[in-house]
Amino acid sequence: MVEKYIKNIDFEKVLDFKNLIEYVEGGVESRTLVQREDFSITLFAFDQGEGVSAYSMPGDTMIYVYEGKAEVVIDEDKKFILEKGKTIVVPPDMLHSIDVLEKSKIMIIIVKLQR
Repeated sequence: MVEKYIKNIDFEKVLDFKNLIEYVEGGVESRTLVQREDFSITLFAFDQGEGVSAYSMPGDTMIYVYEGKAEVVIDEDKKFILEKGKTIVVPPDMLHSIDVLEKSKIMIIIVKLQR
């Protein structure tokens, strides 16, 4: 059997991307689709007012808002508003945070150098 790298999702089935993860009142829900040493894709559903505290990753981080609105802060002073359909890429090892301004669904892709 061939190893599948994408997890937690049905294969050979047409899916509505925004329905792959549901909101949890007052919280955050996540679903990891790919988790490898050099690459990951995780979907998040954030209730309004939730977010991700400042962190950094040793690889490029792409943040894509596919529903809602969020503020991404990079390097403590660079603020960006991302609405539905917008994305931003954060360079490696740069501190960044996500503050959700309204209920939002966000995909985070991290690509690291494989050693």
